[in-house]
Amino acid sequence: MMKKTSISMGAAVWMLAICAAGYMAVVSCGSKKAVVKDEPAVVAQSQTTDGSVSKQEQERLLQLQHMQFVKKVADNAVYNKCITSKIDFNLKSGSKDITVSGKLQMRRDDVIRIQLNVPILGMEAGRLEFTKDYVMIVDRIHTEYIQGDYNKIDFLKNNGLDFYALQALFWNQLFLPGNPKMGDAELKNFDVTLNNGNVNSVVALHRDRMNYEWQADNKTGQIRQVDVAYTSNSHGNTKVKCTYDDFTALGVKQFPTDFTLDMNTSATKKPQQIKVNIRMRGLNTDEKWDARTTLSKKYKEVSVDDVLKKLMNL
Repeated sequence: MMKKTSISMGAAVWMLAICAAGYMAVVSCGSKKAVVKDEPAVVAQSQTTDGSVSKQEQERLLQLQHMQFVKKVADNAVYNKCITSKIDFNLKSGSKDITVSGKLQMRRDDVIRIQLNVPILGMEAGRLEFTKDYVMIVDRIHTEYIQGDYNKIDFLKNNGLDFYALQALFWNQLFLPGNPKMGDAELKNFDVTLNNGNVNSVVALHRDRMNYEWQADNKTGQIRQVDVAYTSNSHGNTKVKCTYDDFTALGVKQFPTDFTLDMNTSATKKPQQIKVNIRMRGLNTDEKWDARTTLSKKYKEVSVDDVLKKLMNL
């Protein structure tokens, strides 16, 4: 029984790795180009001779509404430096349905770490650690790991991966690929579709083969869902949907304690569909924890190719 559990947990560790890496690949493609839209010119004459509002003024007012909504969405970002929580982690892929406990630790602009535990025993089975400078994936069960900076791991480098894109995902924030910060000057890059009533409004960014859409609450501007799509004849198609639920107070802001990532991709040799749900149990803003993992000499470093072979056989 323990052997079966270990195999399942090993699968969970590596599948979580490809899920996270796949998301980063999608959200970061084409991040080197910045699309900047010119501000609409100020119309000197806002009304026509008959007193009605001119078309130019209508467009200016609509643009102003769009900018105000994007700012509302961006302003929902929490102020805290650190977020930690115990988690219930569920992964579904094909016939696999794995649920374990674990821990999420995040330090803004520094590290995102997910730890998974062996069922019943409670001991750590594996972890993913994303920092600004490197990625580490640790399989405690088989004492194996991968570590390398974003430019030295081919499947990360080839997709122009960006730590800040993954951070925005986990911190429930709006982001502009290639930009570590989201200031007022960046807000004009987004398109907006305002919807009436209780339907979410949509903030969108279209770039080359990439399409990003954030669905945000009309009243609060809180991000409820993110849809990302990448289409390529040579690298396949990937779609990622992230949904957020069960918002709770974190300081003066609201933060989602239920997060689901659903990814479908044909970028691998065998099409993959992976769904991950992370439910947080007890948000904390504790800053007293080590932000870097240190491994003993018993751990063996493996190549990305070795990991991909494992993933293809799961």
